[in-house]
Amino acid sequence: MQPMTRALSMRDLQKLSAGAIQALPHAVPIKNGTATVGVLLPVRSASQEYLRTVLARIDAASAEHTPAENAAIDRLLDECGGE
Repeated sequence: MQPMTRALSMRDLQKLSAGAIQALPHAVPIKNGTATVGVLLPVRSASQEYLRTVLARIDAASAEHTPAENAAIDRLLDECGGE
């Protein structure tokens, strides 16, 4: 695999270790010949500080919802089976 991987073949995919996958800089297409058959996306953990920031932004935005918006959100969640 080259440092700036643009695509992986099915054969390349079989040879990758977990460490090599996590080291990928971005999502990489998986090709079978010329056909793209999938995407390999390295999963990384977010820092605790980042998660706190995101959750605080969600809480702040949620606090600004009107009762009508909250009702609409509740209806959508009910339809999707969410809580």
